[in-house]
Parts: sequence; C-alpha cells; structure tokens
Amino acid sequence: MGSFLRIGRACLLMLSTVILVACGGSDSGSTSPPQVKTQPDPFSFTAQSDVEPGTMITSNSITVSGINTATTISIQNGEYSINNADFTSNSATVNNAAQIRVRHQASGQFATSQSTTLVIGGVSANFVTTTRSQSPPVGNDTPPEATVIFPWSQSKTSAGVITVRGTATSRNGISQLNVNGIPASIQNPAVLAQRVSSKSVSTQSDDVDGAETYDWTAEIQIEAYTDVELVVSVSDLSGNQDDEAAKVRTNTQQAPRYIAYDAVNQRYIGMMDNRDVVAIDAADLSVEVIRTVGEVSQFVLAPDGSRLFYSRFMNDTLFLIELDLNNGEIGPIVSYQPQLTEGTMITHVRTQINFNNQIAYISLGLSEPNTDFFTDKLYRVDMQAETMYLLSRSQVDDLLFLPLSEIIWHNNSLMGLSINGLLIEVEPVTGDRNQIFSLSNSPFKLAAGATDNELFIAGFTNISKLTLLEREVTIISEESPSSQFPTSQISDVVLQDSATLLVADSSFEVVLKVDTSSGERSSLLSSGIGSGRGLLSPQFMTLANTADTLYVLDDGQNAAESLFAIDLSTGNRTQLIEIDREFNTYPSGLFYNATNDTLLVGLSDAIWSVSLSDNSKTVISDAETGAGSPIAPLNGGDFDTVTQTLYMAQAPLENAILQIDAISGDRSLLQFDGSAGPAGIITGLNAIALDAGANQLYLASQSQSSIYRLDLETLETVLLLDSCENSIGQNVLDIDTSGISKINFDATANRLLILASQIASYDFVTGQCQIIGHSSEYFNALPLDNGTFLTLGQAALKQLDPVTQKQVILSK
Repeated sequence: MGSFLRIGRACLLMLSTVILVACGGSDSGSTSPPQVKTQPDPFSFTAQSDVEPGTMITSNSITVSGINTATTISIQNGEYSINNADFTSNSATVNNAAQIRVRHQASGQFATSQSTTLVIGGVSANFVTTTRSQSPPVGNDTPPEATVIFPWSQSKTSAGVITVRGTATSRNGISQLNVNGIPASIQNPAVLAQRVSSKSVSTQSDDVDGAETYDWTAEIQIEAYTDVELVVSVSDLSGNQDDEAAKVRTNTQQAPRYIAYDAVNQRYIGMMDNRDVVAIDAADLSVEVIRTVGEVSQFVLAPDGSRLFYSRFMNDTLFLIELDLNNGEIGPIVSYQPQLTEGTMITHVRTQINFNNQIAYISLGLSEPNTDFFTDKLYRVDMQAETMYLLSRSQVDDLLFLPLSEIIWHNNSLMGLSINGLLIEVEPVTGDRNQIFSLSNSPFKLAAGATDNELFIAGFTNISKLTLLEREVTIISEESPSSQFPTSQISDVVLQDSATLLVADSSFEVVLKVDTSSGERSSLLSSGIGSGRGLLSPQFMTLANTADTLYVLDDGQNAAESLFAIDLSTGNRTQLIEIDREFNTYPSGLFYNATNDTLLVGLSDAIWSVSLSDNSKTVISDAETGAGSPIAPLNGGDFDTVTQTLYMAQAPLENAILQIDAISGDRSLLQFDGSAGPAGIITGLNAIALDAGANQLYLASQSQSSIYRLDLETLETVLLLDSCENSIGQNVLDIDTSGISKINFDATANRLLILASQIASYDFVTGQCQIIGHSSEYFNALPLDNGTFLTLGQAALKQLDPVTQKQVILSK
C-alpha cells in the first residue's frame, strides 16, 4: 500500500512536466473516463453607470472556464456574442475558453437601470447599466420649446388613439411635457429634425449653448365626429414652462353614406360607413350617435322623424327592422325566410314604405349560381299584421323584368330603376311591372320630388328632373371635367325641400347640396379636408419655392390631367391648369425647375413647362417640339437642376434611357452597359431616381422586378435590389406580386423609397429593405426633412409617420 502511495506522489510531480504519464488504475490496467463538466466556473460583468439614455451598451468580455464539453447558453433581455461573432438572442451552445460579450439598450429614462441576464450551463450573471442623471438647471429663464412632427398642422384622422410625435428643446432639461393634459413619453436627447412647415408648429433654434433636444410621443384618444386642437405644454427643471408650445388640429368628422332629412326636428339622419346611425344638427352640423347597427344598404325615415326602418338579410332570413331614434331601441318588425337557390349571393337590400297603409316593400338583389345575370325578388310586408310574402320577381328572359336596382314610394306608387335604365312602375298589390320611361346617362338613384309629378334622377355625369305626365327629362346640374364637386359613386339622393336636393357620394365621401333651380352644388358634409376641386387619381408631387405649398399632378381618370397647388397648412386645393391631351395620355412626372421658377410636367408623350408666376404653360418637348429621339412613351423620370437635364424611362428601350434638354427640348439616348441585367440586357424601365451628389441614377425595371444603379461617369450598372419581402413573405418588387411603380431617392436619410403594393425603404448603409405603411394604398411618396412622408393615394394626400406607422389625411 505504501508503494502505491509513493507512485501516486511521483505521478503528481510528473504532471508539471511536458510529458503527461497516466498513473494508477484498476488491477486490469484500464483508464477511467474523465468526468463530464457542463457547469462553468462563476463569471461576472462589470456594471456601467452614467450611460446615455436609449443607447446600445456592450459589456466587458468574459472567458468561459471550467467545462470540458459544450454547454448551453441563453440570455434574457439582451443579446450575446461568442468570439466576436454577430450578436444574437437565440439559445445555443458554447465551448470552454470562449469569449462572451453581452449588450442591451439602456433605459430611455434618466437615472434608470437596465439589466440583462446571461446563463451558461446553469450559471448566471447580470449585466447592469444605469443612465445618467438629467442635466442640472443652468439658470436660464428661457422656457423650453416644442415641435410637433406628426400629425400635421391640419389633418383628418379616424376615431381612436393617435400617436402624436415631436421634439422638445431646452437648456434646463425637461421635467414634463403634456399633450392636452396627457403626459408624453420623453426619450433620449436627439438631433432636432427641421420642420418643413414653419406655420404648423413652434419653431426651435438649435444654436443655444448647452441646449439639448428630446424626442417625445403621446397617445391621445380622439372621439368620433369631433374637431380637436392638440396643445403641447412643456416645462423644464427650473420651473420655466410654455403652456402653448405647439398646436395642431385634427378632426374625425365624416360624411354619411345614406342620409335623410328630418324636417320636424331640423336635423339630418345619417348612416356612417362604420354603421353608426347619427343625428346631425342642421344648424351647426354637430353629430350625435344614436346607435351602431349592422350592415345596411338603404333606410327609410318615418314622416315624424321618430323612427328609422331598414332591412337586413341574415342567416337565410329577411328582416324588416325598426330603430327608435329617441331612445336607440331596435327590434325586428317581421322576418321571412325566402326560397333561394343554394349558392345565391345577396347584392343589395332596398326598402320603401307606404306609411299611410303601413305597407313596406323590400327588394332583394340576387346573384344566382350558373347565370351571368343579376335578378331580384320584391317582397310585400304588412307592418300591422306582421306578415311578408313574395310580390314580384325579375325574369332573365324578359328585358322589362330585369332586376330593380332602386325602388321608391311616390305618389301612391311603387317605382323602380332597372339596371338597363328603365323607369318601372310596380303594381303594389299584384306585383305587375310596367315600363314608364327609358332613361339614358346610366341612372344610379331616384328621389321623390316636391310634387306628385316630379322625380329626381342622379346619374353618372348629371342630375336631372323627370316630369311624369309629360315624360320629360331636364338636366338641372351637369358635370364637366373641371367641376369642383364631381360625383363618382352616388349612394343616396333625397329631397330636403323644394329647393334643395341632397346627394351622397361614397367614393368622394361627401354629401352635396344641389339647388333644384340653378343646379349649383355645394358641400354640406365631407369626410375630406380642405376646399377646392377634389383630387381624383394624384400620381406625382413636388415641393417648390415654398415649403408650405405642394404641387400635385392628377391623372384625372376620365377627365383631363390637372395640376394642383395644395396649401399644406389648410389642405385647400387650387387647380392651376388642365392639360387637355389625347384620351390615352398619362402623367410621367412632376419636377421643380428652380432656375426659372417653373414646374416641368411630364406626360406620356410630352414635357410641359408651367410658370408659377402666372400659370402660363408651354410645350418644351413633344413629337413636334424639340429634335432627336422619339419622345413616346415616357414613363417615370427625374430632373437634374444643375445640368437642366431630364432623365426619362422608356420601357421598350434596351440598355438606354432618354435624356431631354429642359431648355431646348432636344432629346437623345443615354446608352449604358447593361451587363448587370439578365443576359446583359436591362429593359422594361419605368422609373428613375437621381442621386445628384454621387452622380448616379437608380433605374427601376418593372418587367425584370429589379432596381439597378447607373454610374453617370463610367456608364456601368450594378444590380442594387431584386427582392424586398413583406410580413407574409411576398417579394413586393416581383411583378407577379405587384411590381415597382415609382422610386424616389431620399438624400437626407440616404435611402431609396420604392413604390410597389406597399412603400419599401432601402437603406444604403445597412443594405436592408423595410416595408413601411399600409398595403395597396399609395401612388407616390415624398420624404420630408422631419422623417415623415407625404403620400398620394386614391383622391387623397396624406402624411405617413414611418416610426409609428400612423397616417393622417392632409387634403381630400
């Protein structure tokens, strides 16, 4: 035994030498396996204090020791890096001797700690940071100032919570900032973003020694159908304060889709898109919500204004429903289960009532399977006996019995419009249908007139009066391409009094008042904002000689292209010119030329110049003006104000774009190396963006689903981007998904904005592409110096905040 102990001591001495000798063991001479160790030695991170709020802080490095096999590693509230690899928050494994660092974002508040826990093989350690205390007052008695970045000075929004975002600047710190009395969340000091519109906020000078700027956000509840002023109050640590540091206005007023006039109570009764039934005071237009109901496509107001009736088809059952406007109580009067073919779709439910006899009529629009035709069934309801039965139905094989799109009760008669423009009278007892008159101009809606002999008809381009005995149709209000109050999708028409017809349009979201004698139109209720002729399909925009005026080129749809000036402080729209070109002409760009204070208006076959001093217009380049390469078809482009050169895309060209001299109108091809494209060809270009500082262009090819970079000195191209995925994994650049429509270079943020089905933002620093905003809504986007965007969509100009993903309407 003693001999064994001596051998063990010798063996221990030999461990310190270079040669390792195995000693001891069982009698058989075998070696025992080493014990597996997955639990490391204790480790710790050095706490850090006085760090800047909101900054990313990285810990000191620790070395994993005491394990002889891979073990687990995980983290809470932070990220870790192994051996200087990329930081991650995912669990993994780590080996002995590995170098580990952790990081987290420090608290956004002053004098506040943030902790991250790293766990290795069951052993944990915390990394703690503490932000610095707020700077002490410096004795300055100048109150702090505030700026609102979002929303704009005047805006329209929907009811609910709006995130107000801005900055505040102070030499003495910020002790409190409120919006309408609601405390804001104040983040770390940031560089002040210059506000584009100085009229919309209090401006802040950033050249005061020792001043710091703070980002802030506030969540404010906005009630429906209200006009709200958002007032920012701010105070510093010295007690200096400004109770009205910044002000903006937003409203949630909406126009009803369906409307009736209650002469007894001097009010309008409306049905909103959100299914609120509301009472609107005729004097001040204040709104009172009576009740929220289900989906309704028409309603009837009782003569005394106390009740409202409508019909709904639910769960294979047709209901006639009564709503008490005094107490909001609701209930069905009668229900009925129609016999419908399986798979039949309901296209509309219309209701009319003969209040003298308490008889209601319900028209059910049908799309039946295995037919390309729409039909209808008309039901008669005895409201006293609470019974309902089928009175009449349309037949596909008889033109006279084509389905009724509208019905009204007038002059003790039930009348209707068929979808082929026939005015039809329905016998109220037998259901027989008789043609009264054949109408033109695609009639949409009928309204009873002031006398038994009058009907009003609202159509696609005009509003007419029909005298029944004489069978005469007289246009009382006709639309032109420049009409200030056009209509598109008329949802309701009703006579307020003998002199006033109310016309609700669901597309423009407006209720118009039409003088039945002169035909003059005016706006009564609107979901829009700003005065002036409405936008239809705005495509391009630019800021020019004043930051408070935006110029917009509108496609006009069926009307002529129009150039608008929009006052960004009010949303008011002024039509500068109409461009009466061929029907198939479309806009291709809008650019400001600071050299002569003009706007360059791009069309598919021409470039126009519009003077901002007198709105005079001149053709610069078209098939007859300017020499050189063919001008059509022009797609998107950009303008270099220094060289007075327009760079315009032409989809058919291969490895070339069109250059247009803005002074002479002469045109030439700029050919380039297309090796970056498939098979060495870049074609299908439809948008161009200029980076003047780097002397390069970005070229978008819709057909190739790609964006290229062109060096204007070497004329070499590289593929910049061919994929940008949205939240459901779709590549929005892919033409099979949506494709690229426009691109804009944002020099301030060093990024490229891409208009596809959504707005995509490509960051040149990180090489990352991010989706911004809502799907399938935007025609164009213009970046502003304050980090938000102006966006164009159907009939509207909006402001989009990419930080909060919120948006408001500025002009509509």
